[in-house]
Amino acid sequence: MKSIFARTRWRLARWNLVGLALTLVLVIAATYAAFYRSLLSQVDANLQSRAQETLREARDNPAHMGREGYEGEFFALVVGAGGKVLENPQQVHVSNLAISRVHGAVHYETTSVSGESTRLYVQSLQVGPWAGGSLVIGQSLASEQNALYRLLLVELTVGGAGLLAVLFAAWFLSGKALGPIQQAFQRQQEFTADASHELRTPLTVMRSATDLLTQHQDEPLRQNAELLDDLRNEIGRLERMTVDLLALARSDAGKLELAVGQVELSSATADMVRRLTPVAAGRHVSLDMVAADELPVEADPDRIEQVLMILLDNAFKHTPPGGEVTVSAHKHGDAAMIAVHNTGEGIPPEHLERIFDRFYRANRARARVEGGAGLGLAIAKALVEAHGGQLTVASVQGLGTTATVKLKLIAPPSLAARLAHLATRRAHQPIND
Repeated sequence: MKSIFARTRWRLARWNLVGLALTLVLVIAATYAAFYRSLLSQVDANLQSRAQETLREARDNPAHMGREGYEGEFFALVVGAGGKVLENPQQVHVSNLAISRVHGAVHYETTSVSGESTRLYVQSLQVGPWAGGSLVIGQSLASEQNALYRLLLVELTVGGAGLLAVLFAAWFLSGKALGPIQQAFQRQQEFTADASHELRTPLTVMRSATDLLTQHQDEPLRQNAELLDDLRNEIGRLERMTVDLLALARSDAGKLELAVGQVELSSATADMVRRLTPVAAGRHVSLDMVAADELPVEADPDRIEQVLMILLDNAFKHTPPGGEVTVSAHKHGDAAMIAVHNTGEGIPPEHLERIFDRFYRANRARARVEGGAGLGLAIAKALVEAHGGQLTVASVQGLGTTATVKLKLIAPPSLAARLAHLATRRAHQPIND
């Protein structure tokens, strides 16, 4: 099982890494392209400005085009209609320079000059001694390429570090995400194993009893009454387990049926305590109830009775002879609270968080002696939550355990509603002559 989840964890981390890597590639490409266009736009603006300055100087001194020397990585050329260089004041090596000619227009192009990538501004000249030729202003792109290289290096470095961080984060987060699933899968396996064990025990007893009855089938049934009782008990046990499992399955599917009506929770709890007092006495356990408030709730009375029966039965099982079980019913804000407290050894902390798991029992040896499949608290929790309430259990070792049911109270009718109801009743009363 661990290998399956480990492979799944790596698969999730890998897909997260691939997704982020593709995103980073797109971001890096977009950033690089945007930065390149920005630099190229700035270069083009500088070239245009330098071209205007060169044309002004040429109008003042037509015999001399631009300054001598290759200054500021700019150069100026005048190229004739046949492609011959007419003016080259910076003495730039342009033997292999190929310039696209677009008559009557200005255009930009990128080419190679002396082994360097160079941006050119080309403008047709229609007047002056160079009419019919083109003015070419060029600028080396070496510094821009260095800036782009540094940008790409930074992006790749940051992106690589980010991918490593994402790999560790994806591994960690996938582990966190798979943790509850792995735990649920493990508990499902435990549930299946426990259910199989619980079903196997009565089935084994029934098989043994039927084998013995087969061997003594010629004898009267009264001579095998004990075997028949064993069969009846195990059939009842299987029936109860089947009903419990069906209730849990319906609860999981959201199909648990409730016949909801108004229930006075204090009275219902007091009635259950009264009925179970002989059971407590038979176990030499005192059972008391403290009720301070009326607690009207919307609930299914049969299901609430089932919840109280489970909690009280569970409290009796875990209370030693001479111990006490106390039931209290009180109001807390807008909620009705029923608390069942028993004195006893309490529940160890490592078992407390799992007491609502199906077939889970902290003391399996004693559970086999006392009976029960470990489904009671799971059913009680499902029933309470189906009513929109909460069931919690708190325990302190050596002091005992308290199970608390919390249900929403029915809001009392307002004075106006009560007066309207009274007026309606009076209106429907017959008038005596």
